[in-house]
Parts: sequence; structure tokens; C-alpha cells
Amino acid sequence: MFKVLLSRYQQTQLAPHRLGFLAGGVLLVLSFAWWAAQMLGRWQGLALPSAVVPMFLHGYSMTYSFFPLFMLGFIYTAGPRWLGVASPSRAVYAPIMLGYLLGGLLVLASATNTTLLSWGIVLQLTAWLAGLALWLRAIFASSVQDQLHARMVALGFALGAVGLSLALYWALSGEYSAWFAAVQIGIWGLLLPVFLAVSHRMIPFFSASALPIYTPWRPKWWLYTLVGCSLLRLVLIGFAINTLVVDAVMASILLYTTWRWDLKKSFQVKLLAMLHAAFAWAGVAMLLSVISDVLQLYGHLGLGFAPLHALTLGFFCCMLLAFVTRVTLGHSGRPLLAGGLAWTCYWLMQGVALARVVGELMPSIQALAYAVAASLAMVAILSWSRVYLPMYWQARVDGGAG
Repeated sequence: MFKVLLSRYQQTQLAPHRLGFLAGGVLLVLSFAWWAAQMLGRWQGLALPSAVVPMFLHGYSMTYSFFPLFMLGFIYTAGPRWLGVASPSRAVYAPIMLGYLLGGLLVLASATNTTLLSWGIVLQLTAWLAGLALWLRAIFASSVQDQLHARMVALGFALGAVGLSLALYWALSGEYSAWFAAVQIGIWGLLLPVFLAVSHRMIPFFSASALPIYTPWRPKWWLYTLVGCSLLRLVLIGFAINTLVVDAVMASILLYTTWRWDLKKSFQVKLLAMLHAAFAWAGVAMLLSVISDVLQLYGHLGLGFAPLHALTLGFFCCMLLAFVTRVTLGHSGRPLLAGGLAWTCYWLMQGVALARVVGELMPSIQALAYAVAASLAMVAILSWSRVYLPMYWQARVDGGAG
């Protein structure tokens, strides 16, 4: 048994994405399992015990728990190719990823003991700073002229460190404002800029590779404008200023991009359609934000958390599932084909996003919508994980390296 476990661990060390995706997958399952239990309990009118206020733990874990590990796994694998530098050694990246994983486990365990929250965030912040330093070292060592995407990722990582620092202050002091700032920075400073940078670089590339007649479109102004708007939105939120104008600009660009990248044509290839359909949620989320902003200007409550969950569950989580599936298949030596399981799990996750948004728009069925979202999420994530997570400790099927 020990030899088997050792062999599997060694396999996870063959490429950064293996360990990063496996560790991220573990936290993905656990984070959603805890959230699902809370949602199902709410549906039944039960308040499940938690040492940390559930909303606070949910906001932190869904922002900083699993996404960063997937990001590290991807950027340490693909990033060196972007920059023309050597890949980091496992002696360097493995402690970073394992430290972040351990921190994430402690944060989730803080539902039973609040002391674990601070220790978990300390570990995650320390690991993240080391991960940021490793990525910056790669950028500084590169002589490639086009470093736009690499630097945008670095910017997101740096703001992520700021967010984690504020989260630690929240854990130590209990200050709500620190938690709120940490989550907002995580969404608009870390997650959205990184997802935009990777989408801008990879979706047109993948589309041109998979479709017979396709002209990639990815102007630099697109990324500068959207990331700039995301950061401006973060500032406006900090000063409690209505974000209508910024949201309208972002919605217009993102919805146009969905059309320009040809969502309809992408359905010729399922694996490609998964990327495009996930990206479409970004424009929908910002359009919902515009509607909510207008309602608030006229004294109404707005659309609640509908825009936020369209962005986080629709864009971030669906894109994560689509992108990680593609990278996993390609780097495990398997054909780039979305089989029935991946395709089904992906659309179940789309259903999670839709149910969560509908629950905000229709308060009369909110509890039921929460239960539906929670149930779909667990079926999708557990089914996907059962098949894909073992690939990270298995040898490539084509006998190749990595």
C-alpha cells in the first residue's frame, strides 16, 4: 500500500498542473460539499452549526479556497512556455501548493473551531506570496517581448495577496469591513483579471486550432479595458459609488465578444463549446449588474446576488470545469474530446448557476432554488472528480512525459 501511495504521489510531481489541479480539486469538492449542506439545511429550515458565520466562510472559501490552486497549476505549466523560460522545479512549487492546500483544509475545518481560521489563512497567505514571487521571477527572467498576459496574471496574483492579507485581519479581528474588502478584491482584483487574461489568450487560440475556418480576435485594448474596468469597479465599490457606467462598458464589450468569438460556431466541438458557453456568462453577469444598478438608482433593491452568482458560478466555475477538463485531457495524453460524463457534468454546473440566479430573481422559490443548485453541484463535481482527479496520479496514456 505504501509503495502504491508513493508511486501516485511521485506521479503528481511530474508537472505543476498535476499537483495544483489535484489539490484544487480536493478543496473544490470539500468547499461545495460544505456549501451544499448549508443550502439543503436552509431549504429544510435548519441552521447547521458553524463556528464561523456561514456567509463569511462561504464568501472566503469560494473566492480563495480552490481557484488559486488551479491557477498555480496552470500558470506554472503553461506560463513558462508563454515566457520562454524553464519550468519551476517540483522542489519549489510542491511546498507552495501543499502549503496552500493545508491552509484551505484548516479554513474549512474552522467551521468547528474558529482558531483554525487564522492559521489556515496564514498558511495560504504565506504560500501565495511564495507563489507570486516564483511567477515574478519567471517574468523577470524572460526575454519575450509580449508579456501582456503574464503580467496581467501577476497583477491579479499581487492583488490576491492584498485580499488574503485583509482576510487574515478579518480572521484576527472579526472586522466585517475587512472580510468584505477581501472578498471584493478576490473577485474583481484576482479572479476576474486572471480569468479574463487566460480567456483572452487561450479561447481564440483553441478555437482556431479546433475549427476549420476561424479568425482569432484578441486585441490588446480588450484586455486593458476590461481589467481596468474591473479594478475601477473595485474602487467604486470601496467608496459606495454606483457602478452603472463601468458595468455598462464591461457588459457591452463582453457580450460583443461572445458574438465575435462565435458562440454558435463553437458547438461544432463540444470541448470548445464548453469554454465559449462559460465565457458567455461574463457578459450576462455584467448585464444583470447594469439592470441592478439602474434599479438601485431609482430606489429599488436591485437584483440581489444574481449578478454576483452569474459571474462566480456561471463564468468562473463553468470556465474552470471546461478549462481544467481540456488541460487534463491534453496533458494526460488523451484525445481532446468531451465525453458524455464531462459534457453532462458541465451542463449540470450551468444548471447550478442558473438555479442560483433564478433563486435571487424569484424570492418565493429561493429556498427550493438553493436546494436544486446544491444538489446539481454535488452531482456534477463528485461525478467529474471521480473520473478526472485520478488522472493526476496516473501515468500518461500515450507514454509521454509530463
